[in-house]
Amino acid sequence: MSINLQGIINLGEREEYIRELTMNRPLATVPFAGRYRLIDFMLSNMVNSGIDSISLIVKNKFHSLNDHIGPGKDWDLDRKTGGLRMLYPDLEPDSNLISIGDIPIVRSNLAHFASLKKDHILLTRSNYIGNIDFRPAYEEHVKKGNDITVLTRRIRQGRMRIDLLGMDIIQKRNGTYSIGRNLGNQNNFDLSIEMFLMKKSVFLRIVHETIEEGVEPYLKKAIISRLSDYKVDTYTVDVDILPIHSIQQYYNASLTILDPIYAQYLFYKNGKIYTKVKDAPSTLYATGSEVNNSLIANGCVIEGTVENSIIFRDVHIGRGAVVRNSIVFQDTQISSRANMNYCIIDKFVHIGSGKVLMGDGGLPYVISKGASIR
Repeated sequence: MSINLQGIINLGEREEYIRELTMNRPLATVPFAGRYRLIDFMLSNMVNSGIDSISLIVKNKFHSLNDHIGPGKDWDLDRKTGGLRMLYPDLEPDSNLISIGDIPIVRSNLAHFASLKKDHILLTRSNYIGNIDFRPAYEEHVKKGNDITVLTRRIRQGRMRIDLLGMDIIQKRNGTYSIGRNLGNQNNFDLSIEMFLMKKSVFLRIVHETIEEGVEPYLKKAIISRLSDYKVDTYTVDVDILPIHSIQQYYNASLTILDPIYAQYLFYKNGKIYTKVKDAPSTLYATGSEVNNSLIANGCVIEGTVENSIIFRDVHIGRGAVVRNSIVFQDTQISSRANMNYCIIDKFVHIGSGKVLMGDGGLPYVISKGASIR
């Protein structure tokens, strides 16, 4: 059942700490869990929550996004009213092609935002992974008459969470909310997960003011700087969220799904996670192969040993090869007697016979897309 809520996914995420995987694709389409992309989770969460109209603010590297999402058929978003809409930047001749920030993209698509039929919007990113039902938050937002509701996740023993350093935290002082950065000094705090429920009229007012002032290039900062001007409250999301801003966060989040209980939550708790469907034959496990505590996608040929790893489609692991604590993207070939440990191997990579590649648990070794190591 649809609700009076427009989904807006802002793909202008920071990529400086995960650049190895985003050179040729936006963060939203980084592969995850053997067959998914990061954006699949937010799209599925919105659709499962009754949101039938979703806009994507697209900054750059459009090809990967268009190829994966297309018209949105796999999420039931290929419809005449509502559905999926991609909002691209204007590329001016003789410019630097991509403007700084996401406000220029919003400015280029003001007519679209003004024409939205819903009275409220849900503004999110694509790189917070979870299985979220947004309906309770939306109902509370409407019931309280909030102008803005900031979705949060309660963190305990935060001084031990080095993976959350530098992320947004929200605090209330003297009746006013403010959002700052986590510097590791607080043990218990509310993490802002960059999800905002807003009245459409408030969203448009903030956008217009920001464009008229011409000093703030980022939509999130424009909203945060105006929290004191509106009726604001928070809503604590009661399910686990995996933020992915860095290689380490991506690696840890990926291996978390090897826990069957966590995987059951992530892919099914509040609705199924959908993705682009690709048909492939079953994986072939050759005589002498050995697989332990791993996720293996379809279409692979496994002749060697795989432990505590995630293997995407159409990967060939040769006889005598060993892959441990690693993530191997699709269409990669690992030749006989090669040895991988704590690695992230991008698509279309060839690892030669007998090669040894090692990272460690603190910093996995990343092999770029299309590389050949002989």
